[in-house]
Order: sequence, then structure tokens, then C-alpha cells
Amino acid sequence: MSVPFANASVQGELSAPPDAIFGQIPASGLDGIAFLDFAYEAAGRSTHRVDGLVIGTWHGERRGHARTRLTFWGADLTDERDDEGAADAFVLRGPGFAGTTLWSGPCRGRYLAFMPAAVERMIEAPLSRVSIASATYDLAERMTVFHLLAALGQEAGSRNGGADALLIDSVALAALRASGALAPPAPRRSAALSSRQARRVRDLVAERIGTPLSLREMAEAAGLSEGYFVRAFKGTFGVTPYQYVLRERVTLAQSLIRSGTVSLREAAERAGFPDARRMGRTFRKMIGRSPTEAARLQRA
Repeated sequence: MSVPFANASVQGELSAPPDAIFGQIPASGLDGIAFLDFAYEAAGRSTHRVDGLVIGTWHGERRGHARTRLTFWGADLTDERDDEGAADAFVLRGPGFAGTTLWSGPCRGRYLAFMPAAVERMIEAPLSRVSIASATYDLAERMTVFHLLAALGQEAGSRNGGADALLIDSVALAALRASGALAPPAPRRSAALSSRQARRVRDLVAERIGTPLSLREMAEAAGLSEGYFVRAFKGTFGVTPYQYVLRERVTLAQSLIRSGTVSLREAAERAGFPDARRMGRTFRKMIGRSPTEAARLQRA
């Protein structure tokens, strides 16, 4: 018995639901980008049709002397990853692709699914004018994408209310570029924001620090496309938009905690963190200390 499914731009049928879902981000609002991190314990299959774009990774598990074998079928596409081929695969599925995936045993997969409008927003062109060939590669050829999706999976699994919109946009754009879906851009001179653009973006971040903020909104504030905005922002501030927003959130949270007038939960909420636990993780990652340790040192 097959199980129908639909996720953003992908529809089809599964032989059975995944045995585990480690992280999930549904497509919502205008972003139109979904993410799923899942695993199967036994052999299975899926049939699927893609309206927008899918970027994914598959890892076949080894149990004893056997390694899961992955097989991919579709129009103008046939590829197998067996024991000798290291059953790890990167998949790129463009608009209109229809195919089947089979796995012979335990495996884990992660994928980003883009709605057509989300693809067009990021590639800065109508899909009708862009040729995106569906392909399957050995995962070793696209390890950058693997690490991006693994990081997004960890983020999605650690948040009760879903991953940060700015993080989703940033990872999706980076994965799109690293996937090979687009031809490498022609060399350009270094980009930078004008002083007016930089001021407008800083003001937007300060105004929205406690609420979700997307890459699209930041780019629109500067009057630029998302792809160019990311390069220009980094050329001006030396960090990505996501890193900048995290830094501003940490700075605000430090100030609130140091004041002694709010709890850690309140500081996290006002600084835009989903909870105090996530705020603590970010503090330790960025400054090497917990929020309370950082505040204690600043008071000393």
C-alpha cells in the first residue's frame, strides 16, 4: 500500500512513511522553501514529481557486510550507487522531473524543496528561461551541499518553532549555488553596499531584532536582489547577513542580562532567540561563554 505525500514543489507516493524524522521545515508564506531530514530502517521506494527544484543527499547505511544500494530512475536519468560506489548520492531534480527512487535497506536522506517562485527569486530569472538538468552524483562531488543540509537539519531539529527564516534563506541560496544547478557567474568586481543601503539594513535589523527576518526583506531594504545583496553585504560588513543578525542578537541579550532586570527567558525572547537554551548555545558558539558567564565577566 502506497502513501501519498506533498511537500512544497514535490508530490508523489511512498512505500511507507519514514521511520524517523530528525528535522522538518514546512514551506510557508512567500518563502516557498521546505526541508526534510529523515531515515528509513528497511527497503522502500518513492515515486515523485517536481514542479520547482529539489536539492538532496542520500546516505546508504552499512549493516554487517551489506551496504544499502540506491537506485534512481527518471526521464533521461539512470544512476546506481552500490557497495563499490559508496551508496552516498547527491541529487538535483529540476522543474518537470518525474522519477523513482529505490533503497535496498537502511538509509538517511535530507532535501530542500523549492517552490517555482522561490527558485525564480533566488536565480533572479524566470524558470522558463533557465535550463536546470536533473542529475545524480557521488556525494563526494557535492560535500559542500551535504554539510549545508546537515547543519540545517541540526537547526531544524533543535527548534520547537521552526528554523530561523534568515538561516533557511541563506542555506538555500548557498546550496543552490553549490549544487551546480546554475552555471558559475562571470567574474565580477567586489560588491559593497552604499552608505545609504547599509544604514537602511542596519535600521531594519535593529527594528526587527526580536522578530523573524528573512533574507528577502533585508535585500528589499537595500533595493537589491538576494544573490547580489549577500555578496555586497559581506563586502561591507565582513560577515554574512545571518552572522550579522546573530551578532546583534547576542549583543542585545548581553546588555539585557547585564542590566539584571530580565530573566534569561525574557532576554532570549526580546533578542529574537526561540528560547534560553538556544540563546546559550549561540553564546557559547560565538563568544565561548554562557550568557551568565559573559554577563558576570562584563560586570567585573
